[in-house]
Amino acid sequence: MRVTCPNCGSKATISSRENQSTHVADLYISCTDVKNCGATFVSTLAFKHYLNPPLQTTQQLAASLIKSLPREEQLELVGL
Repeated sequence: MRVTCPNCGSKATISSRENQSTHVADLYISCTDVKNCGATFVSTLAFKHYLNPPLQTTQQLAASLIKSLPREEQLELVGL
């Protein structure tokens, strides 16, 4: 993960992380340009949403949808 300093745009380094919840963390970051900037700051890292859900979730969703269909439609889907 690349982080840049919001003050000068130089590369910055994450020094520590404090989890706020399962999907949110505060990142403690320092600018690497200590001679001209030297800023330290906190950024928030958060999970937003899936672009492609995990395989297990997809399989569980498909299975529950198939189970909700009448028996005849289930058999038709599997080619019987």
